[in-house]
Amino acid sequence: MSAGGYESWFVSARDPASRRALWIRHTRHRPRQGPESAALWCTVVDHDLAQRPGVVKQVFSAFPPDTVAGAERFHGEAVLGDRTARWDLAVTSGEPPLRPLRPPALYRAPLPRTKLEATVPDGLVTGMLNVDGDTLSVSEWRGTVGHNWGSEHADSWVWLHASGFGGAPDDWLELVLARIRVGRARSPWTAMGALSLAGRRIPLGGLGRLPRVEGYPGQLIADVPSSGTWLRLRVTPGDMDAVAVTYADPSGGTRTVRHAALATFELTVHRQGDRDLALAGSGAYEYGARAGLPGTVPQSLPEG
Repeated sequence: MSAGGYESWFVSARDPASRRALWIRHTRHRPRQGPESAALWCTVVDHDLAQRPGVVKQVFSAFPPDTVAGAERFHGEAVLGDRTARWDLAVTSGEPPLRPLRPPALYRAPLPRTKLEATVPDGLVTGMLNVDGDTLSVSEWRGTVGHNWGSEHADSWVWLHASGFGGAPDDWLELVLARIRVGRARSPWTAMGALSLAGRRIPLGGLGRLPRVEGYPGQLIADVPSSGTWLRLRVTPGDMDAVAVTYADPSGGTRTVRHAALATFELTVHRQGDRDLALAGSGAYEYGARAGLPGTVPQSLPEG
């Protein structure tokens, strides 16, 4: 990571048998002025608990030596006041990574300033998660592993991952919608991602294929084009399953982020020469913006 940049590894997963989910991040932040820091974040949603989900975050000058984050394993622990979180999770998947920026030359270009990869676009997460002394057994939860890096967060974005589509349990959706700022101008929404149907990946969006987006922290309605395919998407995150945080930007300032580890998804897939395909499933939904989110008060967390 060069001067003035950030890097994030995260795992997001959901229990197929109950309303439980997890979201864990390992992040590095190097501001243009000031020392580099590392942070471990943990959020658990469990409908058997009386309390709403919150984030346990701890900031370090560097990651503890035994911390692991990557395509096959996440291991770490964090303390925030009287709250504690520990995790040791293994990730298995037969899916190759998804690099959604197209053309691939964008990974070497100055813009966008955020680069992203779904290192595991769909997999199974198994292991142990302990929050405030309560141990949660994670057994083949459906999820994804992401890796983001760059010199600046997008001006606003939506990230989502969904699976568990009823009669198509192996299908999945990984999608990012983003707007970036160039000088004083802000770009239109751009879509980047893929929909996997019966083992076949359908690239979504890309340069020259602009989506129609009505995006808010509490709902998303989007039409996302592709070659020969058109996806209509409706996402409704549960208010009780969401946390609000801030991401520090290397250039200064922050982004306000609302992350719902559990959300309902409705998809309609239009394909040339074929009947429409309707899918319904569950997933994670994140909405972030530079300007803040009306009515959303981020949790007070240590900076870094």
